[in-house]
Amino acid sequence: MKLLSRLLTRYWGYLALAVAIAGYFLHSLGLAVVLALALAALGYFLLLAPVWCCAEIRTGEPCRRNSRGLLRGCSLRQHKWQRVKQTFTPTGGRAVLAAGKSVGGFLALLSGAVAGVQIVIAAAGLALH
Repeated sequence: MKLLSRLLTRYWGYLALAVAIAGYFLHSLGLAVVLALALAALGYFLLLAPVWCCAEIRTGEPCRRNSRGLLRGCSLRQHKWQRVKQTFTPTGGRAVLAAGKSVGGFLALLSGAVAGVQIVIAAAGLALH
C-alpha cells in the first residue's frame, strides 16, 4: 500500500493523462474535464516529472543529475538559471530534446506532446460546442 501511494504521488501526471485519453475516446468524461486533466498532465511533465537535468556543463556535454520537469534544472543553482534562460532560446529546445535521451525523459517528452495535442483537441471541441 505504501509503495502504491509513493508511485501515485511521484507519477500522477501519467495517470491524469491516461484518464484524459480514456475519457475522451470512451466519451465518459466531458470535454472540460478532459481539458483540465490534460492541462494538469502537461504542467506535471514540464515542471515535476523526474528527468535528467541536461543543462550544458563545461565540457559541452549535458548534465546527468536528476531534475524535476523538462523545463527545470537540477539542484545546482547555475543549472536552474541556465534552464530558465534556455526556455526562451533555440538552445532550450535542444536541451529539452536532450532530456529525452533517458527512458524517463523520453516518456516525459512523449507524454507532454500527447498532453499538448489532447489540450488542443479538447479546447477545439469546447469552442465548437
